[in-house]
Amino acid sequence: MTKNNIYAIVDIETTGGHADKSHITEIAIFLHDGQRVVDSYQTLINPGCDIPYHIQVLTGITPDMLEDAPYFADVAASIFDLLDEKIFVAHNVNFDYSFIHAALKKAGYTWKVPKLCTVRLSRGIFKGYSSYSLGKLCQSLQIPITERHRAAGDAKATVLLFERILSENGLPLIASFLQPHAKEQLLPIHIERTVFEQLPEQAGVYIFRDSKGKIIYVGKAVNIKKRVLSHFTGNNTTNKRQLFLKEIHSIEAQASGTELMALLIECQLIKKHWPAYNRALKQYDPKIGILMYEDRKGYQRLAVTKVTKGIPCIHYFERPYEANQMLLHLIQEYDLNPLLCSFYSPSRAQKNDRTVPVDLPDLPTQALYNVKVYLAIRSLDENKKSYVIVDRGRSEEEKSYVYVKDNNLYAMGFIDHYQDIQFIEDMISPKDLCSSNYYMIQLVRQFAENHPYKVMKITPSPAVAEEQD
Repeated sequence: MTKNNIYAIVDIETTGGHADKSHITEIAIFLHDGQRVVDSYQTLINPGCDIPYHIQVLTGITPDMLEDAPYFADVAASIFDLLDEKIFVAHNVNFDYSFIHAALKKAGYTWKVPKLCTVRLSRGIFKGYSSYSLGKLCQSLQIPITERHRAAGDAKATVLLFERILSENGLPLIASFLQPHAKEQLLPIHIERTVFEQLPEQAGVYIFRDSKGKIIYVGKAVNIKKRVLSHFTGNNTTNKRQLFLKEIHSIEAQASGTELMALLIECQLIKKHWPAYNRALKQYDPKIGILMYEDRKGYQRLAVTKVTKGIPCIHYFERPYEANQMLLHLIQEYDLNPLLCSFYSPSRAQKNDRTVPVDLPDLPTQALYNVKVYLAIRSLDENKKSYVIVDRGRSEEEKSYVYVKDNNLYAMGFIDHYQDIQFIEDMISPKDLCSSNYYMIQLVRQFAENHPYKVMKITPSPAVAEEQD
């Protein structure tokens, strides 16, 4: 850092909170050489669209005031000249930067400069304040602020705040923030760099919480630190992403040792907390099932159908083909009547029709046929398997285990590396017990098929074997 660095201290007013759908209505720029303001610029801007009434009330900027104001394209050249090759400074810098970046790009200008956020700088210099909003911070530091929520008024206050930061020996912190690939340029304003630096660089899950401590997102990663950082990179200015970043107030991480364990822990947490930003939740539910129901004449029927909430199936599948093949196998193996069974087809699924006519010729007696159906269904239960997947743990001193009992995920956790896993039932901790769902068991089955050398057959413990005898 030298005295030749020029800071462009900026504030804008807009029609809304997100650069992809809203527009700038006012901009103020103060160029600062680290000692004093050397140039300034401010103007109202016609957004070319309506201004929501609550925004008019907040800023005092009305449509009448903007009738004769220039459009952004009319002043883009002047704004670009002022900001180009400067250090861009703002309170909550990503907000102002994203709007100006989008507006300049639309006007045909390529613009990219270093950024400094006075929120993050203030957190590093003035520690322990309950709020770092511009109004509350200026009040705490006794910095005068006039024309609140107008670009010039807020920008002038930001200039005074920036000068206070400099006077508190803030140059070393500023220099660290401006280093290439500095995390301060990327992290959400509520996340301290020390929090990010403490994240592990190994497989596991990470959790984002809001200001009230509520979980808003759960993710899994092979490298937690690298994956978390990827959420904050890029110039995505969509409403969803900007709101997401703004809501992140804390980050937690939990190492898992393996990617499989990370996937399973992630699913457990999502099912428990249903975070607002985990949108792809339907993948955790089966899509197709074999349904058993009784028709009006008392015959037990089997039908492959889409899974419907509240209607349990006897077996679940990811794809219709797998379910149709299973039903065909049961028909052939147990001599079921095809006329009393329904295969899945898109046309029938669209009609939500699970029935077939009941007045059919040459049907077996009801009692005899229903016995065949029950035997077929019981065969599915008899094919249930139990096994343990043993893999590496979070350190060299432990190993991870995933216990499947009767085709359901029963428990998962970590044990001492040298612990004998022969009698799995005797070593399961209560905290390792978990609720199984279709998606989780599919993950485990696929892993077991791809890594058979990590699968151990189950030997009943003496107590369990005695009970079975």
